[in-house]
Amino acid sequence: MALPDAPTTLPPAPTSRRTLDVETGDVELDALLADAASTAINRPHDSLEASQAARERAEALGNLPGRAYALLCEGTALSLLSDHESALVVLMQAQTEMEPLGDLRGRSLVLGSLASVHVSLGNLEDALETAGDALRLARALGDTEQEAWMLAGLGNSYLDLGETDRAMEVGERALRLFGELGDLNGQARAHTVLGGALRHLGRLDEARIHHESALRIAEEAGTPINTARALHDLGVLEEEAGRLDAALALHRRSLAFRKEVGNRQAQSTSLLQIGRVLSAKGDDEAALDALHEAEQIAADIGAVPRLADIEAALAEAYERAGRPADALAHLRRHQAHREAFLVARTQTRLDVVQVRAEAERARQEAEIARVRTEELGAANEELSRTLRDLKAAQSQLVQAEKLASLGRLSAGLAHEIQNPLNFVANFADLNAEVATDLLGTLETARRTGEPPDLDAVEADLEAIVDNARRVRDHARRAEGIIRSLMGHVRDVGGERRPTDLHELLERAVSTALGRTAVHVERDYADVPAVEVEPASVQRVFVNLLENARWSVEAQAGAAGDGFVPTVRLATAPVEGGVEIRVEDNGVGIPLDHCTRVFEPFFTTKPAGEGTGLGLSLAYDIVTEGHGGTIQAFSREGDGATFLLSLPA
Repeated sequence: MALPDAPTTLPPAPTSRRTLDVETGDVELDALLADAASTAINRPHDSLEASQAARERAEALGNLPGRAYALLCEGTALSLLSDHESALVVLMQAQTEMEPLGDLRGRSLVLGSLASVHVSLGNLEDALETAGDALRLARALGDTEQEAWMLAGLGNSYLDLGETDRAMEVGERALRLFGELGDLNGQARAHTVLGGALRHLGRLDEARIHHESALRIAEEAGTPINTARALHDLGVLEEEAGRLDAALALHRRSLAFRKEVGNRQAQSTSLLQIGRVLSAKGDDEAALDALHEAEQIAADIGAVPRLADIEAALAEAYERAGRPADALAHLRRHQAHREAFLVARTQTRLDVVQVRAEAERARQEAEIARVRTEELGAANEELSRTLRDLKAAQSQLVQAEKLASLGRLSAGLAHEIQNPLNFVANFADLNAEVATDLLGTLETARRTGEPPDLDAVEADLEAIVDNARRVRDHARRAEGIIRSLMGHVRDVGGERRPTDLHELLERAVSTALGRTAVHVERDYADVPAVEVEPASVQRVFVNLLENARWSVEAQAGAAGDGFVPTVRLATAPVEGGVEIRVEDNGVGIPLDHCTRVFEPFFTTKPAGEGTGLGLSLAYDIVTEGHGGTIQAFSREGDGATFLLSLPA
């Protein structure tokens, strides 16, 4: 059985064209691309070298169109040199890079070359789909030459699929277009398609006319790859006519041209045909030599579909030679290669789908960028007018903002120092009451002449000392607040030292919740001491607890009897630090406010009950001052949770 040639299509543009007719803006790069295109058919090694040099120059220049076209030429040259797997990878990259350029002609050329590679790899369905896309693009662009080449490629693919009528139809259209263009290489290819279709229909004399026309035109054009193909097709006709000596001579001539060009897959095809003819002639040793040479070439280039065909031919040849064991071994290899081919074809189709998706995404992104550019251009003038208006009002706005900021800062300062001042006043009042009691005790003793109750006197004096200490602590806290506010909680030079966070939490509980009915639950883990500025971090805890107290008291007023206002404190070690959790069962925070509670001057409290600086300052202390994090989680009516982390 005679096989179709491999590859069944001459790779389309750019190898079908003598020039690319592309300008990249760099003379040297354009020259390299032109050289790569013009040498592809007859000197693919030179074409590969020129295309790789073009790619390197394009990359050095950052020339994206130049790189895309260089990849196109490189992939096509690799295909002509039978390195189809590498060609597929390079051409799919070219497709991806061509899409965002918006170059429809370049996209059509890439699709054409991809279609040819798919045929060589045996992926006929992908080849037809890709060639169909290229054909539609060529027609939309009015690119008659590319349209004709895609028709010729489709014709050979239809032959491989057994769709002879469609092959005849597109072959005739291709021949007409190539004739109008005066393209000799294209005419030779179109005759090849028509001759193959007629041979499948059993009209061998008509097929011979087309193949002889293809040979004559190819020799006139001086294109070895087309000459070799025509000789191959004529050899197949001679085989089918039983003229084996004539067939052998034609296949050997075809092989010589294919060696000249360097197309190794086509060489393996010629050797396969030579081996089959020799086997049919009874020259078993010569047949096996030719087939094993074909086997080696196909294995070297990874042409799995062709290798499967060669193994089948070897099995037949060994069977004819009376060596059934060898025949069985090669038949098994044939089956193994067929299975490997099916697996590889599935993977290739998956790769193609992925690349198409990436190319489409790149195209969409390029289109979005173009639309945005147009929209931005139209908006620039409007923005300029707006900018002029803004500048006119800028000085007034700046002054107004300064005054507003001063007012907010003053209100925030009052909010922050109000609590410690309240404590100072309360403890001062307590001292006054205790001192009054003490004076009364002393006055009674003086009046009665009885000694005073020393235990009571001692207790009063201790209370005075303790209250005085608390007054001092809260006065210093107020002083620290003022200093911190002046820098908006930047480092004020406070000493950092390893600190027991549980101790700070307990101090904050005593300060914020000491005289309230709020129930405090604790879940303290064994956590390490953390290096912090104690006063600042304690102030964070106090702020959180004061907010929690306000929230649970508000909830208690709404819930009535039976509600237990509760605050839960928990600590836990985490990677790189310590986590502190402050929870309450209060009124909660609306969900859309959780991300805003740390903004300066934002508050969820009723007017007059908060200025919104407390949590803002807490945020700065934790994040900027100590490199930690603080987050709020809540649902309105369901309590709130503040989660802090401090690096250990």
